[in-house]
Amino acid sequence: MAIKGVGQGNSPYDQLKIKQQQEIDAAENGTKGVKNPARSGDNLTVSEDARLLSIALKTALETPDTRADRISELKAQVQSGTYDANGRNIAERLVAEELDLFE
Repeated sequence: MAIKGVGQGNSPYDQLKIKQQQEIDAAENGTKGVKNPARSGDNLTVSEDARLLSIALKTALETPDTRADRISELKAQVQSGTYDANGRNIAERLVAEELDLFE
């Protein structure tokens, strides 16, 4: 004798998927458990890292440019040919910034 279908939908993964679908349906329809007939069944999940990156990008775009005077100065130096980039200094700053990420 074989018993089929016992325990289906009870795994943690199945429960998570059911809960996510219910939350999506509730957000779209304002009610729980109501299916949207136009929905194709595709889901989009955004990781926490992606969400934080999106917030950081939005914040950076909304932040006023406080170094406009320095940018203008450097631009003038490049156009006049007097700008001298110190490769070692640039490399040291890049490495220092990367090391700060690991603290």
